[in-house]
Amino acid sequence: MTLQELLENIPAAEKGKRVPSVVKLAKESVPFVTDTIDADTSVTVYSNGYVLYQKNQWVTVFPLHGCTDYVYKDPNVKSFIPFEEFMDQPWQVRVLMEGYDRMEHNCERRKEGRAVSIDIDNNEAGHIELSDMGAGDALRILVERESKREEEELLHENLERLTKRQREVLILCAGEGKTSLEAAKLLGISRQAVSENLRKSLRHMRKIYGVDEKCGGRNCFCRI
Repeated sequence: MTLQELLENIPAAEKGKRVPSVVKLAKESVPFVTDTIDADTSVTVYSNGYVLYQKNQWVTVFPLHGCTDYVYKDPNVKSFIPFEEFMDQPWQVRVLMEGYDRMEHNCERRKEGRAVSIDIDNNEAGHIELSDMGAGDALRILVERESKREEEELLHENLERLTKRQREVLILCAGEGKTSLEAAKLLGISRQAVSENLRKSLRHMRKIYGVDEKCGGRNCFCRI
């Protein structure tokens, strides 16, 4: 099947709508075509216009109709291939190029410590089937990891509400278990400043998460 034939058979994903998670994609749509490229790579086009690209333990989701002109940039070269040149090619050609580039982009974001919204660490993600949600079920695993990812995203968002210094102190003391003296030396500030910033950051985070202030211990985050 050519790219043009595939595009004619699949409606475009709704513009402006958030790209679905892997779990939501599996629940709300059905695969239209799947191709296993090798032992580590597969690509699935869903009937709702989204593509699931899997490489090793990582996956990414993107709209099929976003595979238009191909532009690849690096410090030394810029490649441009017009969309028309892909139309009569096997659909996998352009879709795999898009998936690979997006995976590389997400990899760079992870190295920078930035959240990646769609990628989930699951090597069975390219072959999801709705089943009985048993202990070894791929969808159950994805649901659990999706929940964990959402919690991590929420934590990153809440940490961004703190000042830079409060965030640094909280990560060092509550996250890495550093003492106030160790944190003070690492940050080049006084122990008093560490304690004050830690107190403010913990108060702020407890308020966000609905945590009992009297549960005891500076690292206590028990739910009310």
